[in-house]
Amino acid sequence: MQNPNRRLLQILVVGWLAFFGAGVGLRQARSGPSITIIIDRSYCDPSRWEQITADYAEFYSQHHQKSLTIDQVIYVSDLGQEVAEEIPSPQELMTMSTYGRFNPDQLQQATAAHPNAKVFACSGGNP
Repeated sequence: MQNPNRRLLQILVVGWLAFFGAGVGLRQARSGPSITIIIDRSYCDPSRWEQITADYAEFYSQHHQKSLTIDQVIYVSDLGQEVAEEIPSPQELMTMSTYGRFNPDQLQQATAAHPNAKVFACSGGNP
């Protein structure tokens, strides 16, 4: 017969591993879908940029409520594409400047690389 203390230790370890596994599984099941957001930073009228920021704020709020996950934010301009290091807050987005001309090729490249992305664009895209 095995040592009772060793058997008790085995039961505790297996129980804690099962508890941890169930927690990770529930967390994964509870998290919402993952999305990529593409933001066109070509010149935009300030009132229109406010609307884009408000629309983005809805996604950002859902991200913080864990009903969806924003994987990454990609900025597109006539100079190219840039992936944000961190998910920007709506306030940070509001203070960003818009510049240059709308470049449909850059936006098309970004949407081709991320076909299920949500696009926020002042002109030419589907806000």
